[in-house]
Amino acid sequence: MRQLEWGMHQNGSYLLNKAISKIHRVPASKQALERETSAGYVAQTDAAPAKGASPLNGQQIGHYTLIRQLGQGGYASVFLGEHHYLNTYVALKLLNLYLASEEDTKHFQLEARILAHLRHRNIVRLLDFGVERGTPFLVMEYASKGNLQQFLPHEGALPVGIILPFVTQMASALQYVHNHGLIHCDVKPENMLLGPLNELWLSDFGIAITTTAVSNKEFNTHELKGSVNYMAPEHINGNPMPASDQYALAAMVYQWLCGRFLFQGTDMQVCLQHLSTPPIPLRDHVPSTPRAVEHVVLKALVTHISALRMYRSLPLP
Repeated sequence: MRQLEWGMHQNGSYLLNKAISKIHRVPASKQALERETSAGYVAQTDAAPAKGASPLNGQQIGHYTLIRQLGQGGYASVFLGEHHYLNTYVALKLLNLYLASEEDTKHFQLEARILAHLRHRNIVRLLDFGVERGTPFLVMEYASKGNLQQFLPHEGALPVGIILPFVTQMASALQYVHNHGLIHCDVKPENMLLGPLNELWLSDFGIAITTTAVSNKEFNTHELKGSVNYMAPEHINGNPMPASDQYALAAMVYQWLCGRFLFQGTDMQVCLQHLSTPPIPLRDHVPSTPRAVEHVVLKALVTHISALRMYRSLPLP
């Protein structure tokens, strides 16, 4: 019953952007972020991070030297790398052959092919792909300022003016992805990187899937992949669609606006709540939330009859 048309015709959160913009005039993204950063938000420097403890530090992969590990996933690791001749920094994603299954290897290769054909200012750019001593690796732009999970405060509600530039950029990236017949399937703050000019880059297409594959029932419904805090009900049921990415974005906006996840509990409890529990209205958490913003966010999260009744009972903005 969710309003799947939410923002589908223009970009993934067109209505949300419009609603927020009516309430709050936001300056250009870069200037707004710089002001908030000086006011106390965390921002990383552009300098190369110091080396961390990893047995792969100093190893040569293609034309790059691994400096330190930036992140670890289920079957791959991401390292900061430096080009031997150009002295430029990149992010290298290496497949862990000891942990990766045959399906994981196929997904890794699919991620490379997907990124190779995506050209958008808010999607991380693939620079190269190769195989070194049997280990496949991706070479991508290095996000010198980390990701949104690191950049934004972990507790408390955020001002509308801070989140709007992020929502606008991510919605644009997701609409581009959807227009190319793809579903990201893992939209979350950790997968939203910040470039050198504070621009947002959507990253980690490791579990992305084509809409054709979903239609042909090629999606593995027996293995749940993604982040349960932002996972749409149809994704949990093994049938992700472009609107699932929009649900995830709306769940993030909900979290940013009220300082707590959409649902609380264990992974299983959170999944069950996504499937059967209406979200608590934003104004119950933060009474100062503009009604127009609450209206659009909750509309994006309507999933079943009881939630639809609750949504319709809210005062119109």
